[in-house]
Amino acid sequence: MAWSGRSVDRAASRLLYVGLCIVVLWSGSALINYSLVVKLYKDYLLKWEVAAERYRDSGLQWPVFNGANHTDYMGALVGQMRKAGIQVPRSNTTAPYTYVLDHLWGKDERIFVLVLPEKIIIYGLSIRTFEKVDSYVDGVVDMKRGKLVGRIGRDGQTVVAIWGR
Repeated sequence: MAWSGRSVDRAASRLLYVGLCIVVLWSGSALINYSLVVKLYKDYLLKWEVAAERYRDSGLQWPVFNGANHTDYMGALVGQMRKAGIQVPRSNTTAPYTYVLDHLWGKDERIFVLVLPEKIIIYGLSIRTFEKVDSYVDGVVDMKRGKLVGRIGRDGQTVVAIWGR
């Protein structure tokens, strides 16, 4: 059966519209995921850096961290910060030191922030998210140099980032 000019035009326009819809959906999703990473950096990680700096300047005693009590340590630190009037960043979880980055069409990132006297250690960042955050912090993506450095975690898919002075 031969195609008429009208049916060819209809098929071509439908194909064009479907392709255009796919491109718009893909770019919209990429834009939303980009804004989620920007929000993580500006509304969460940067505020942790400010809160840590204020706590350092206050001269208060830091809780004891023995290398195995991450959650207890951060709970005690958050309590001391609040008692000292230092605003702790709001999280999208029940604990202010954990954050879930919920990507569209992708795997969620469960992020844990550990604030120490001289640095902040960020667990659970994907390599892609680390690179985006590193470009905001240092201006250049480099896992080994700059204020934000990182190493690949044990699972091979996440980065343990260290935000130092």
